[in-house]
Amino acid sequence: MEIARALHVDLTSGVVADARRPLGELAFALRSGRESEGAQDWGQILRERGIEAEELRHHYFVLLWCFERVWHGYRVISSDRLLGLGVGNEFAKMLGWHVRNWSADLPAIKKALEVEVGEIHDGDSARALASLGDAVLTDEDIRSVRRKLAELGLDPVGDPAWWAR
Repeated sequence: MEIARALHVDLTSGVVADARRPLGELAFALRSGRESEGAQDWGQILRERGIEAEELRHHYFVLLWCFERVWHGYRVISSDRLLGLGVGNEFAKMLGWHVRNWSADLPAIKKALEVEVGEIHDGDSARALASLGDAVLTDEDIRSVRRKLAELGLDPVGDPAWWAR
């Protein structure tokens, strides 16, 4: 359980928590801006936040790289024949809401960033988040993420298997 605890601490504190704050604020602004303005430019919403796009791109990758570490740790825990089943299930429950919320928010953040800085090359890290989502999201979580993304006309990052289900 120590690996799970350490990975959860990594996801919820320190530099990752510092990165989550402006990303979360941007995600809220993007949802609110798109709902109120309809066709408002994604990049305009980002610019109105007063944070440099390059800095937000850095935060975007800090968070994705953390999810990549969590995914690899989750695989290690789940493959443990003695403790993996119980710990893996608890770890999945602990991660579920984080993965659900960021799976819903990161596509809009990425779209806004790409308007300002060009294409974001996040393939491997985004696939790690998608794989983690495939492993820990419930059917209810999946419906929630799909609904949020559909409202914004977005696809998920990393091409998760649950998107095709």
